[in-house]
Order: sequence, then C-alpha cells, then structure tokens
Amino acid sequence: MSQAFIQPPLTFEQAMALLEKQHQDTLAKIEADRFETFAKIEADKKLHQEQMKEFKEKMEKHDKRMENLSRRFGDLGNRLGEIVECLVSPGLKEKFDKYGFYFRNTTVRHEITDELRNVITDIDVLLQDGDSVMAVEVKTKPTTSDVDRHIKRMNQIQQYAPGLTANKRVYGAIAGAIIDKDVMDEAFAAGFYVISQTGDNVDIIEPPSYFVAKYWDVISK
Repeated sequence: MSQAFIQPPLTFEQAMALLEKQHQDTLAKIEADRFETFAKIEADKKLHQEQMKEFKEKMEKHDKRMENLSRRFGDLGNRLGEIVECLVSPGLKEKFDKYGFYFRNTTVRHEITDELRNVITDIDVLLQDGDSVMAVEVKTKPTTSDVDRHIKRMNQIQQYAPGLTANKRVYGAIAGAIIDKDVMDEAFAAGFYVISQTGDNVDIIEPPSYFVAKYWDVISK
C-alpha cells in the first residue's frame, strides 16, 4: 500500500519568495489596469476634442449661413423699400391715367382695423382719386399665394371699410421686382393690375385682352 505524498512545509525563504511574487503580480496588474484606464481617458479626450472641433466647424458654417441669410434678407428688405418708394413717386400715378384712373394721392401702410381697432391687415400702398382707390400689395418676388392673400385682403377692406376707402370702388394690384408668368397670369385672372419694378422705374404691365379689372364696392356703415 502506497503512502500519500506529503508536501514538505515551505521554508521561510520560500514563503517570502511566494509572497514577493504575489506582491509583484498584484503590482503588475495594478499597473496594467492604470495603463488601460489612462489609455481610455486619452482616447476619450481625443474623441471629445475631435467632436468639439467638428461641432465648432458646424457652428462656424451655421453662423456663416445665418450671416448670409441675414444679408440677403436685408437686401430684400432694402429692395422692398425701393419698390415702395417707386410706387409712391408721381410717375406711377400718372401711368394709371391710360387705364381711366387719375390717382393723385398716396398712402403707405394703411391699417385695416375692426370695430375694436384690432388690426386685421394693412395695405402696402393705397393710390387714391375721387371715387376710386387702388390697394397695392408689394413683394420683392410675389407668389400665387400672395395673390390669393390679396383677394382675401380685398374682401377684408370691403367688410371693414377703412376710412380712406369708404364709399368708393377699391381695385387691386400686385407689385414686385421679380414676377413669374404664373403669378402674373393669376393676378390678371383675379382682376388685379400688375406693377413691375426695374431699376429706379416702375411700369404697369399691359394686361392681356381678356383682362377685366375687378373692383370691390365699399359702403360706409
């Protein structure tokens, strides 16, 4: 019968060597973990820097686009002002003479209010003679939606009868610096005159043969 092998006890030196190895293994693991953590921190930092750089570039592009848009809208606003200035000049009023109007007075931004003086809408330019007025909607580049809104505006003028239009026939016109053919056709179909600005001049575009100027009778209440 064989005898079980019995491990002899460790000598003091062997025990100390084992403890030292365990200590070194622990230190090595701590160092490896520290290095891995440091590497992750550096990677996260680099990623964050790249994200911040990308975000900054996007913001710079956004700011540049907004600046361009602001400049463009500023230019549009200035152009709109130029159109209005041309419309209120004496030249335009005389150009309507050939169409049977004799406008001699002009009002800009005339508000239309209800009985409680709440503003319903306004008229960009209002040309006036004795018994007729011309409500002109001014846009840099009118759209068909602008024509539809002007029809609604004419109905509002008729309903609320602002002081300058009471007991008169109110005609409509669309004015712009750039007017597409579809917009022009819809304006003529609605019975509106079309006014175009070129440079420092404004001209009434000759209406087609089918054109009939529409008017809204406004009776003072």
